[in-house]
Amino acid sequence: MQELESTYIELRQLIAQMPVIDTHEHTKSERFRRENPFSPLDLGYVGCNLCGAGASDKEAEAAENAERDPALAREVFLKYYPYTRTTGYGRSIERTLRDVFGIETLDEGSFNTLWEKIRTGIAEGSYEKWFKQRYNIRAVILDSDSDDEYPELFFRSLRHAKFFILADSREDLEELEARSGRSIHSAAQMREAMWSYLERLLKEQKNVVALKNNLAYNRSIYFERTTLADADRAFNKLFARKFAHHAATWIDTPHRSYDELAPLQDFLVHESVRFAEEHGLAYQIHTGLQAGYTNDITDSRPSHLINLISEYRRVPFALFHGGFPYCREWGVIGKNFPNAYLDLCWMHIISPATTIQMLDEWLDYVPNNKIFAFGGDLHMVESIHGHLEIARDNIARALAVKVHRGDFDRKTAVQIAQNMLFHNPNRVFKLNLELE
Repeated sequence: MQELESTYIELRQLIAQMPVIDTHEHTKSERFRRENPFSPLDLGYVGCNLCGAGASDKEAEAAENAERDPALAREVFLKYYPYTRTTGYGRSIERTLRDVFGIETLDEGSFNTLWEKIRTGIAEGSYEKWFKQRYNIRAVILDSDSDDEYPELFFRSLRHAKFFILADSREDLEELEARSGRSIHSAAQMREAMWSYLERLLKEQKNVVALKNNLAYNRSIYFERTTLADADRAFNKLFARKFAHHAATWIDTPHRSYDELAPLQDFLVHESVRFAEEHGLAYQIHTGLQAGYTNDITDSRPSHLINLISEYRRVPFALFHGGFPYCREWGVIGKNFPNAYLDLCWMHIISPATTIQMLDEWLDYVPNNKIFAFGGDLHMVESIHGHLEIARDNIARALAVKVHRGDFDRKTAVQIAQNMLFHNPNRVFKLNLELE
């Protein structure tokens, strides 16, 4: 055990110095942070933990709207904190509290101090320092609808196809026509409008490298191959009844169900993948655990995606979040399909123990050029600290076990860590960054 711990310490020190490509963040812009001060309830997945610990709907609402009643939000947070601080999310927050904000124990007094530090902590131009100097993060792939300016180290992943795929009413179609500048009266025209809109975004947004599909929050991620005729029949259900048009609104507009619109949605998902293929973009997909409350985990099984991955062989698919809790089938997909890549974003704090165990297993059957090691999946730049530190711990722990067992030597372990943290995402997302 002493030799194993010695190997871990050595690898952990080396990994701490390695540059990182952060494959998935929701970081709010510096402008947004200055104009919309955050609170301790924004540290990362606080609401998810409150739900799991049994918070009532009223308590959850108070936490989600902390600015309305700061005292009540603080009361809710501290009430459940003793139970949530031991989770992966909670331990990530505690690392951030200690190392970034200098807070060892969170109580009523330190909570108010923390709130003030968060409120005033982001100045113009500070993100370069946070990411490059503090975290040694050389590039970030941003998932955000914001048009705000970000530093040059940010690359973009567009999730805007979702607006078209999930349209389920006449009102939605009107909004999509306004977004795209196109008339939409058929499934074919909907596809054309989606493509036109995405192409416009490619010209307007800097450094777009991927499309993002997070439909696991709305439906199953099994996307059946459908014909244009099938899609048109589903589309026509949006126009099945006639409505008077008054004061720029539709009267009594019905929202169609998933069962009715699935052929249209599936058709548009396939078309979004074709868009990625024709424009040389990667395709990121949420698999496994959904954030929030009472989601259906079976909707997000990685194996639902096999037909999509196998059909579009020229598209690099990045499957998110370790597929947790379907970690082994997630890994098998990465092994079996040349164009499937395994992204550990968020996974390190969903369950550090599972991540260590599964990295040990995945590296037995998944080539190490197929794994992306880190994505924070957070809104606050400060919160990335705790997540990244736990990720470095997990990677070093898993690799130390393999070295100690004799699976490979220390030099190989170091190269694997560099591949997962930097080289693999750099290659797949075509970032063309140099390892300094």
